[in-house]
Amino acid sequence: MSDPTAATSAPLPPRPRYKRKFSNYLLDKKLQLRYVLVVTILSGLIAGALGFMIYQQRRAASESIEKDLQTLTQADGTQDKFQEQIASDLQSEDRALVYKMVGVGIGLVVILSLYLVIMTHKVAGPLFKVSMYFDRMANGQLGIVTPLRSGDMLQDFYTSFKEMHDAVRARALADLESLDKAAATLRAAQNQADYRGEAKEKLAEQLDLLEKHLGERRAKLADFPPRNG
Repeated sequence: MSDPTAATSAPLPPRPRYKRKFSNYLLDKKLQLRYVLVVTILSGLIAGALGFMIYQQRRAASESIEKDLQTLTQADGTQDKFQEQIASDLQSEDRALVYKMVGVGIGLVVILSLYLVIMTHKVAGPLFKVSMYFDRMANGQLGIVTPLRSGDMLQDFYTSFKEMHDAVRARALADLESLDKAAATLRAAQNQADYRGEAKEKLAEQLDLLEKHLGERRAKLADFPPRNG
């Protein structure tokens, strides 16, 4: 006879590993992309200026070689084809240098842009998380603030914010505990006091509303799962 608990005791399949998308790194697109764009443009201009200077030096050296070769072989008419071949080779090498510099420049710009997106994410991530907690505080939600990742920046700022949030939460919990005691005292007094008719019903109704309000506040003070930032 098969064991009825065999199916329930089977190990659960492992949870799929969270895969971070590139869009997850752009938490504040306006801030991050503006910073990346400015730095990328400046880097491109600097790289272009340096590349142009290198090309000018290379081209000047090629022209000097062509002139020297022409001076040495001007008395020998049979060397015209040789001069043309040398000039063609030098021009080909100059063009190849330009292509290499353009390729390297584009590669550096792409790598720098990706690196800046990651670095700005380490700043935008904590700011995004703080703004998320501010929105929840505005709604009365004072759950536990989770720490930042080890690689994130603004650690000191976030620690100060967390201490402030924890102090507000502790004060709210103390107030809630005091209100719970007051509600319990009123509920006990209701049963012992000589309330009759409409007065008793009104007191019971107000106590029910108070306990409902306290339950809502208690739910907002409970922990909540943080978003993935």
